[in-house]
Amino acid sequence: MKRWLSIILFAAVLLVPGFVLPRFDVKAVTASVAVKPEVLFELELGSFNFPISNTLFTSWIVMLMLVLFAFAATRKMSLVPGGWQNVLEVIIEAIYKLCENTAGAVRAKKFFPVVATIFLFVLVSNWLGLIPGFGPIGIIPVDAKHPAPEGIATFPLSRDLQEFFGPKHADHHEYVLAPFVRSPSTDLNMTIGLALIAMVLTQIFGMQALGVVKYWFARFIMIGKFVEFFKTLGKGKPKFGLFVFGLLDLFVGILEFISEVSKILSFTFRLFGNIFAGEVVLLVMAFLFFAAPFIFYAFELFVGFIQAFVFALLTLIFMTIATTAHGAEEHH
Repeated sequence: MKRWLSIILFAAVLLVPGFVLPRFDVKAVTASVAVKPEVLFELELGSFNFPISNTLFTSWIVMLMLVLFAFAATRKMSLVPGGWQNVLEVIIEAIYKLCENTAGAVRAKKFFPVVATIFLFVLVSNWLGLIPGFGPIGIIPVDAKHPAPEGIATFPLSRDLQEFFGPKHADHHEYVLAPFVRSPSTDLNMTIGLALIAMVLTQIFGMQALGVVKYWFARFIMIGKFVEFFKTLGKGKPKFGLFVFGLLDLFVGILEFISEVSKILSFTFRLFGNIFAGEVVLLVMAFLFFAAPFIFYAFELFVGFIQAFVFALLTLIFMTIATTAHGAEEHH
């Protein structure tokens, strides 16, 4: 039975495009491979139109999947876990142990929700984009407001497909082959948004732990040596060594601030570059040979996990450093 199902599925994959593509009234169609996400539709809110891209739509799917997974795992909880509850407890325990071993028992309770959310959202986003057919399938209308990506050929829909999609699509004369759903990690808007959330929360946790004034003056505005120098100057016994070290501290503070900004860029482009490049490789291999992408799937699954783990782990480490006073030691 399984053998027959496999044969039918394989035949469908090979034959369906032959029946569907001729309805586009084109001889050849080039799929869209663009950095900028494609706009599926616009949500009209009064006089304001909010564009809904395929990556934003997929991020809603990811959030819905995580909510349903949590609901299914906690709907009938028991002392002896089984099924989805067992899977959820393994994931939660592993992430919490990581937070506890890195930040300590006290700070782990505060950092855990952020780290776990980032890891699970990024992991599901990365792996969702690897589902066969997830990326290449879709046709999206283009117009002057939302033009086709540069170098991508457009095509008109046949009359029967315009009737099938409805009167709204009859107004659009050109379309491109672009995915209805696309991994959120291939959108710079999502990766920079996650990076900003991680770094802003890092600063907030640091200020909560050390105090606003102490946090900023101990990390970025290090003028303590200048204050000591002017005290000695007021007593008539200036120590110019304090002034020199004050200049060094000021320079280190500027470097520390630049480092915080560079972390946002590092977070953004590391996740985006690895996931976007992986999906492009799979798409190119699919056009070269039908079975070629399966060779790279194991590697891309590993990359998707590693990128989610690295993003979450670096967030945890930066939060731990930000909430640790200089020269302080935590006794476990």
